[in-house]
Amino acid sequence: MLTSYATPERSASLKALKKVVEKGEKILKLAEICRKFETEEEKVLPFYSSVLTPEEQEEAKLQNPEDITEDLAKIMMDYAGMENFWKRYNKVKLEVLSLQHRRLQLLDISSKLREMLKQYLDGISVSDEVLSHLNPLFVVNHRSNLPQLPPPSAQPVYNVIEAAHIASHIL
Repeated sequence: MLTSYATPERSASLKALKKVVEKGEKILKLAEICRKFETEEEKVLPFYSSVLTPEEQEEAKLQNPEDITEDLAKIMMDYAGMENFWKRYNKVKLEVLSLQHRRLQLLDISSKLREMLKQYLDGISVSDEVLSHLNPLFVVNHRSNLPQLPPPSAQPVYNVIEAAHIASHIL
C-alpha cells in the first residue's frame, strides 16, 4: 500500500493541505459569524446580478468562443462558489470606499461648522481679543464700537407736483 511509505515530500504536502483546510474552516466560521451582521437585503439578495445586459452577455460569449468541455465545465462548477465570494468581497470593498468618501465629506462639514460656531461664540463673548476687533453685538452705554457713520447732509426738500396732475384738478 502507498500509505505506508512516508516521505518528506508527502508529509510536507499533507501539512500544507492541512493548513489550507484549517484556513478554509476559519473562513467558514467567520462567514457564519458575519452572517448575523448582514442586513435583510443582504440576506435575501446576497449577490448583485450582472451589470451586463443579455445582449452584452451574448456578445461577450461570441468574443470568447471557447468550447466548454466536460472538464472545463467541472472546473467552472468548482469555482462557482468562489465567484460569489469575489462578488461579495468586491461589494464590501465598494462600500468601504463609499464610506471613506462620506467620512471625508462629513469631516469637512464638521470643520466648517466648528469654524462657524467659533465665530458665533467669539461674537457673543467678551474678551480682550474680541474687544480689539469691531463687533456689532458689543454695546456699552448705548454705544457700539463700530465706527460712526457721518450724519446725512441736510439738503432742502422740494415738493414737485406734476403739471398734468394740477391741470386735471383745475379743469
